[in-house]
Amino acid sequence: MTAPLEGIRILDLSQLYPGPLCTMILADLGAEVIKIEPTGIGDHARTFRFLFNQINRNKKSVALNLKNPRAQEAFRRLTRTADVVVEGFRPGTTARLGVDYETLRKINPRLIYCSISGFGQGGPYRDRPGHDINYMAMGGVLGLTRDREGRPLVLGFEVADITSALNAAIGILAAIQGRERTGEGQFVDISMLDCVVALLHNSIGPYLETGQMPTINPLHATPHYGIFETSDGEYLVIGIAHEDWFWDNLCDVLGMEDAKGLNTAQRIMKAHELLPRVQEAIRSRTLAEWMEMMAGKDIPYCKLANVAEALNDPQVQHRQMVVTVGEGERSMRQLGSPYKLSSTPTRFELPPPELGEHTEVLLRESGYTMEEIEEMRKEGAVG
Repeated sequence: MTAPLEGIRILDLSQLYPGPLCTMILADLGAEVIKIEPTGIGDHARTFRFLFNQINRNKKSVALNLKNPRAQEAFRRLTRTADVVVEGFRPGTTARLGVDYETLRKINPRLIYCSISGFGQGGPYRDRPGHDINYMAMGGVLGLTRDREGRPLVLGFEVADITSALNAAIGILAAIQGRERTGEGQFVDISMLDCVVALLHNSIGPYLETGQMPTINPLHATPHYGIFETSDGEYLVIGIAHEDWFWDNLCDVLGMEDAKGLNTAQRIMKAHELLPRVQEAIRSRTLAEWMEMMAGKDIPYCKLANVAEALNDPQVQHRQMVVTVGEGERSMRQLGSPYKLSSTPTRFELPPPELGEHTEVLLRESGYTMEEIEEMRKEGAVG
């Protein structure tokens, strides 16, 4: 079957996490992704080998020194046959390099140009630096997760990076669909801070409608939604939201029959009484015992898994969320794709490229001779 994005060519100028994750998603769906890397060290993520390998499969690599005018011209030639450009520089950088949207759209009016930056292309913070933790803090999300003493916690993974990658992919796909109707490309402006703020639906509603300031996720500190320690020092996770029957089933297993029949509002109102009872009950048995007792009882429960346990979980394995990409010495295990398409499944064909692995073939395709490529290589324009 033809892959959903077969025939779409993407030039990826981005480095590190958000942009490369975005383009890998599109590559898994069939797009041809050409990774444009600086000569010398390439994408800075190559210094974090394990990260680089997980988010750069199914791509080709061209090494260009975009500070060199001849490399800039080579990139512009590649743009003639491109559908999408993705970049992750601070605003203004691509204009200095001569590879900005306004320049490239004159060469290719059908071009879709996606910029992923910390604060977007406009606003008082557009030129400020930042990383995931900054956007999480400024966006109001980081303060919603706190320890028992009320101190905010650093989360265990990069939420802003990942959500901006996902939103960039959505924006690009929407622009591709829009181009089918108009025949013209457009600029897609993704702000990592915007992407964090956009996660707040469940917590920000009371503030927007009543002015009530949320301090934690409203489901936290309840007797029916949380992480509970067992007698052997492990953790059992209960995830009851608004389903009263789940609560009644939990009460049966915990021996708290007198607490059955309470709706969500009543449980929250009595949390100061019910939460200690639930905690005490769960501390009375081992994790294994609770897992056995709750099996088949229609309760949303699970263990708190580490990474190895998560990847070895039979459900995760059944869903093929760990795949092998490449062959021989370049074979490696990677995270699979969450996109399960029945007729056009995602592909896992190419391992992450070596730096500049496809420079010659793609420049030749753009009209350069081998002699010209060698001259450019000698002057440091290409790698």
